[in-house]
Amino acid sequence: MKSDNQQCNTAQTTEELILAKDAIITDLSDDVDLLERKNADLQERYTALFKLNRLSQECNDLDTFYSQVHSTIASLMTAENFFIVLYDQTFDTIEFVYYIDEKDEKPEGIIDHQDLDGSFTNLVIESKQPLLLTPELEQQLFDNYKIKQFGTRSTDWLGVPLLQNGLVIGTITIQSYDEKIRYTESDLHLLTFAAQHIVGAMIRLQDQQRLKNAVNARTKELMAQIREREKSELLQESLYRISELTTNIEIDIDTFYSMVHNIIGQLINAKNFFIAKYEKDNNMLHFSYCVDENSTDLDKDFKPRKLSNRYSELVISRRETVLLSYQEMMSLHLEGETVKPQDDIHSWLGVPLIYSGKLLGVMVLQSYHHKTTYNQQDAELLNFVSNHVSAAIKRRELADFERRSHELLEQQVKLRTIALEDEINHRKQAETLLKHAAAHDSLTGLANRTLFIDLLNHAIACAKRKPDFSFAVLFLDLDRFKVVNDSLGHHAGDILLKIIARELERIVRSKDTVARLGGDEFVILIEDLDSNDEAFEVAKRITEFLQEPFTIDNQLVYTGTSIGISFNNTRYTDANTMLRDADTAMYHAKDNGRGRYEVFDASMHQKVQNALSLEADIREAIAWQEFIPYFQPIIQLDTLELTGFEALARWQSNKRGFVYPNDFIPLAEDTNLIQAIDMQIIEKSCQQLKYWQNELGHHDIYISCNLFAKQFFSTSLPKRIEKILAKTGLAPHHLRVELTERALLENADIVHINMQALKDMGVKILLDDFGTGYSSLGYLHRFPIDVLKIDRSFINNVHEHENHRAIIRTIVDLANNLQMSTVGEGIENLADAQLLQQMNCKYGQGYYFAKPMSPQHAADYIINKLK
Repeated sequence: MKSDNQQCNTAQTTEELILAKDAIITDLSDDVDLLERKNADLQERYTALFKLNRLSQECNDLDTFYSQVHSTIASLMTAENFFIVLYDQTFDTIEFVYYIDEKDEKPEGIIDHQDLDGSFTNLVIESKQPLLLTPELEQQLFDNYKIKQFGTRSTDWLGVPLLQNGLVIGTITIQSYDEKIRYTESDLHLLTFAAQHIVGAMIRLQDQQRLKNAVNARTKELMAQIREREKSELLQESLYRISELTTNIEIDIDTFYSMVHNIIGQLINAKNFFIAKYEKDNNMLHFSYCVDENSTDLDKDFKPRKLSNRYSELVISRRETVLLSYQEMMSLHLEGETVKPQDDIHSWLGVPLIYSGKLLGVMVLQSYHHKTTYNQQDAELLNFVSNHVSAAIKRRELADFERRSHELLEQQVKLRTIALEDEINHRKQAETLLKHAAAHDSLTGLANRTLFIDLLNHAIACAKRKPDFSFAVLFLDLDRFKVVNDSLGHHAGDILLKIIARELERIVRSKDTVARLGGDEFVILIEDLDSNDEAFEVAKRITEFLQEPFTIDNQLVYTGTSIGISFNNTRYTDANTMLRDADTAMYHAKDNGRGRYEVFDASMHQKVQNALSLEADIREAIAWQEFIPYFQPIIQLDTLELTGFEALARWQSNKRGFVYPNDFIPLAEDTNLIQAIDMQIIEKSCQQLKYWQNELGHHDIYISCNLFAKQFFSTSLPKRIEKILAKTGLAPHHLRVELTERALLENADIVHINMQALKDMGVKILLDDFGTGYSSLGYLHRFPIDVLKIDRSFINNVHEHENHRAIIRTIVDLANNLQMSTVGEGIENLADAQLLQQMNCKYGQGYYFAKPMSPQHAADYIINKLK
């Protein structure tokens, strides 16, 4: 039994030993496993440290670094969901710089720390401690309101802080959404260990990145400055080139616009470009320059137009830059502000061209491609350039205007120079003509008085220097030239003067001078005479020539001449004196029978002095009222009754006594003093007749007064007659005025007006000496004539001259047909009176009835007629 017990004890001891041994072996195995795990852990840490050290040395880019960190951590543990967060304590902001997650999107940008308050990441940052968040711990923290849920809920969440000098600069986090993938404290330690080594590399890389960023930023800034400077230089150069264009007036305006376009194209894409001028006066747009890649007909697409609702007009109306996209253009169209844009338009930019506040037009860029889109910077640049373009265009316009003005001025100067040259030539010609005209007669081309006087003075001076030098002056006046002028008219008279002028030049020598002084007066200077006979020979030839008839207008015309000759003499000191003496000799020739010549002598000079004295006395007589009317009765031939008187001028001079008409009337007519005498005679005759009417009671007679022809050439004649009638109180129908046919041939319009005014007044008009001027027959129907007075040359002894009777009969019949009366003048015998009465001449006057009588004798005549 002892043995069995012993055996049992032995077996029991053995079993215990075996169990102890197994326990020791188990403990040793556990230690070995622990050692192996520690060794593996150390190996993992070593491997991680090695990789991280190599990574920190080799990696130069943070983004790559973060990715490599993720790969390194993932080689140590499961890290499919991994992110790195950087924390900026200064600004209290968080940024997820690396984020890989199968559930949630990466939070973008920099996030305010407070926005993640209650998040796991925030908990790590604030605690500065690693955190392994299991579902149980997560629930506990939720229950204690320590955390909030952000993003998708994970199974395990493992986060460690990134510490630098005790400050959190970020976190590294891995998380799992799978129950099969769980994290342990070992993972936490390993990640914490890795984070400690990551910080240094990250800080280095961050510093490198900051430096690189700073360098890049500075480089970018410098490049921007360079580009801005280049752009500014290009802009400045462009503006200079635009300004320079305005000074180059050699280029035409189209080239100018093209060069402006080219300059702008270097600053902005200006493939499609136009400049339009605005004309405010007619509200028009004119396209001065246009380039368009889509246009097939620029002239048609960019023709001038009235302002409408297009986009250029929008710029003009707003007077500001307009930048539009296609969508904005459509919006304006839909709002009804503009037309619909082109389908192919993409971007449109227009700026106003304004100079000194005045709108010149618009400059436009447009794009048809999406690659070219104008922006606000382009708009500002184009607007800035537009100011210079506006100034350039205006200066160019002014330069063009100045150039055109200059060219026009040059052209005008050239034309004016040519015109001035022509004018100078014309003036020279005119001066030549004027000099010739100033020295020559316009009708005949002969020398005039001025030239003749100069030549005569020269001859007198030569005679003083050369005593042997001899010369003569011939002064000639045409006889009966007045008759030719009055009967055939001035045209015939002018023809006659021209014929005579040509013949006179033919008669004299080439060295002699023929001149016309005026009217029918000619003078001839015959120089270098060998004897006086040479002058006499010339005078004789002239006299003989002028005795021959001339044919003018198919009518024979007779004239003649009287010539006065004066030879040079030492007493002559000037031409006028010698010419006056030749004139005096000419009048002496006329007085001696005409058709002859006379040489001046002292007695002729005395006659001239007498004429001058007579003229002076006539002037005094007019002033002293010395002229009085004498009255010759006008008788009705069939009844021999007194019908009126013709008032004839007589002069009872205080100096000369009674002066007969033939002694003063010719001189009075030559000196035009006859007009004043006529007015005195009319006034005194009207006074006398009014006196007879009052004293004798005879109201049936009239007064007929002669008026010199020139009286009718003055428009004041009717007023003067009216004033005399008003002053004397004589009724107008008691006054008749007589004028000669000569008055009808000169100044016919004025004469007709004056005659009609007198006729309207009641004064009757008598045509005196009718029949001596045949051409006046055609004027009878034109002028308001009441009575024709048949000239005495036809009446004197008319009973003995058949041809005179025929003329008188014609005149009487003509007067009767024209409802005019006739008065026969110069009746000196009964036979003439009876014959005139038989030919129906109604009135007559003459010595047969009575001579002109003084007022007293005329009064006695009236009284006797009344008995």
